[in-house]
Amino acid sequence: MILHRYLLRESLPVLLLALLFLTAVYLFGFFYAGARWLEGVPLPKILRWLSYHVPGIWVQVFPIALVTTTVLVFGRLAAEGAHFALLSAGIPLGRAALPLVAVGAVLSGLALYLQEYVVPEANNRVRVAWWDEIHTQGAGLFRLKGMQIPIGQGKSLYFQDFDMAAKEMVGVRITAFQGEVGTFLFAERGTWEDKTLTLKDYRYYQVDFAQVPGLETAPDLLAQVRRVFRVVSQGKTLEVTSDLSRARAIADYADTFSFGQDSLSEAWRKLKDPFLPPLEKWRARLELHSKLALPLANLVLVLLAAAMALRYGKSPGLALGMSVVLALAYYGAFFLGRALAGIGALPPELGAWGANLLFLLLGLRALR
Repeated sequence: MILHRYLLRESLPVLLLALLFLTAVYLFGFFYAGARWLEGVPLPKILRWLSYHVPGIWVQVFPIALVTTTVLVFGRLAAEGAHFALLSAGIPLGRAALPLVAVGAVLSGLALYLQEYVVPEANNRVRVAWWDEIHTQGAGLFRLKGMQIPIGQGKSLYFQDFDMAAKEMVGVRITAFQGEVGTFLFAERGTWEDKTLTLKDYRYYQVDFAQVPGLETAPDLLAQVRRVFRVVSQGKTLEVTSDLSRARAIADYADTFSFGQDSLSEAWRKLKDPFLPPLEKWRARLELHSKLALPLANLVLVLLAAAMALRYGKSPGLALGMSVVLALAYYGAFFLGRALAGIGALPPELGAWGANLLFLLLGLRALR
């Protein structure tokens, strides 16, 4: 259809410019927030750190860019009186908006793809680059000292301090339990590369806690103590394999901020975990539905933006102002719903999808 081709030809350049502009604004915000720590950092490292933000930024700004595009394009139609010609020709405004709805569908699909395959790893790299390259030169593990870090296979890592000069963990302890038998691995120092921990001056013990009560009545106390508390081995160097990589450990535990490292499939698996505590399951439901709802905002905002632009967007300045208001209104409703669901005032599904449902109904009503 000629009309649809015309709208696409007018819309795509505007969408690209809006996307580039919004991405640049977000990146400048990250740069400005971290400027005090970026002095003396080589420019390639800064650019690499900023580039890791881009996939996550795109998921957030796709709806804003599409709203801006829709308001500007349909505002221009209104300014030129073209919408009256459409109505006179018997073309509903909803049909005229189909090209931008199709663009919204493509952006929603792209956002879901990014959420599943790109954003989690990119967010991991953001934090690793920040703590391991910008704040320090390969000493990002210092942020994990004093924490209990689960490293897989029932093992937990703790280290008391971190030597910034040698880039080594100090006072390392790895513990694990199988039934009532505990294994305790102590080391003076240790390093962590990829999924391998190298421990120096280590001591490895096993304790059978099931036999501890028998110590009070043991006829041969020394022999019984040796059975309960066993020195398995000790030496200079020992390598321990971890299911958790060094980079993922820094990404997950370096600070209290959440960048959403889980993909959609990982969030789904977490939700289906039968051993997940009720509160964690509630949060997992909210996180999964939020990851689905935000990309699909590209679809629900188009109709309302088109209707509002035809009515009020006859000047470019007013159209831009309207796009900002619509975007802020949507994100305000979205995060309000998340907050209410987070405190238990709304079901997680309603908290995540409420803004989409509200704006979809408003859009359909406005186009009538």
